[in-house]
Amino acid sequence: MIKKFLCVCALVLSLPSAASETENSAAELKARLSELHSFEAGFEQQVTDMQGELLQSATGKLQLQQPNKMRWQLYEPDETTLIADGDTVWHIDPFMEQVIAYEQSLAVQGNPLILLAEPDSDHWQSFQISQPEPDRFVIKSESEDSQVASLSLTFEDDVLVQLTFEDRQQQRTQMVFSQIASNIALAPELFEFTLPEGYELDDQR
Repeated sequence: MIKKFLCVCALVLSLPSAASETENSAAELKARLSELHSFEAGFEQQVTDMQGELLQSATGKLQLQQPNKMRWQLYEPDETTLIADGDTVWHIDPFMEQVIAYEQSLAVQGNPLILLAEPDSDHWQSFQISQPEPDRFVIKSESEDSQVASLSLTFEDDVLVQLTFEDRQQQRTQMVFSQIASNIALAPELFEFTLPEGYELDDQR
């Protein structure tokens, strides 16, 4: 799951016929996200294979703070945390007692999720964005090196209610949000990282 978040490669737009649709869809999505100064929600996550068979269920919590900050926590059975503090993305793995650090400016190129906290970022130009339905947007990468083929965002009354990832093997990860709170004050320490005692740091910045 973490690799899916961090290993989507940037897409270079090359088809003039698709550029207008992409730009219009991106503008609409960015406009919605620009109104989302902060976001906090619990989520239920289901991972299914290409036949629709359930592979994993989990719960977690997502918090976003503009600009450039994100905290993504997955609870049991595979507890893990991602913290994006504006400069670095920290991947905290309690089972391995390990933390991996990535440079955020590079990680965002492969992680469309971080774009949710960066509606004004130039990185948007590296992804193809479509709007198949009025309240659903799809962010795609066409790179063969990318593990994630697409990220779908669904809104209800301008509120983000669902995220869906699909990888190249057609494995699907769906996150349905609940207890949603938008534009609230979030504690700054949610997006601050301190290396836990006894943990190993793998610094890949």
